[in-house]
Amino acid sequence: MLTDIHPPPIEPVSLDEAKRFLRVDHDDENDLITTLIRSSLERLEDRLNIAMIERTMRFEATDGGDTALPRWPVASIETVTVNEDATTAFTVNLRARPVIVTTMMGCPVRVEFTAGYGTEAADVPAPLRQAILLLVANGYEYRDGQTNSLPLMVDALTMPYRVLGL
Repeated sequence: MLTDIHPPPIEPVSLDEAKRFLRVDHDDENDLITTLIRSSLERLEDRLNIAMIERTMRFEATDGGDTALPRWPVASIETVTVNEDATTAFTVNLRARPVIVTTMMGCPVRVEFTAGYGTEAADVPAPLRQAILLLVANGYEYRDGQTNSLPLMVDALTMPYRVLGL
């Protein structure tokens, strides 16, 4: 199970940026647009298994061994706990995708780690920021739920950030 210990303090796309993109010049729908930004961010992070804004997370797995962390890029491993005891008996390659933390087999494992492209919105790659804006626009236009499909341009912008399995 993945938990945000410290949710991101900022969004990769600000309310003002989204309003300019939508060509909205009033404040009546600020709450809606803010919700659309947040849901678009979460949708892309879950789809791509990434963290856009750097933050600390916790991942818990029931079996040890090779534990694949569900977010990337990983900047650091803060703590690894096996059977409720902190340990330094683990190996990890932070450059791999996904990052694999290897511990003792068959034991519950908890890994606290820091993941994300950086602490500022500008640290997030431009195609991902653009994909958020497109999802916000799609949600704004189809707020009655008529369409749930991912816009083709979002798919194209996010393709380089996907990990395809065999």
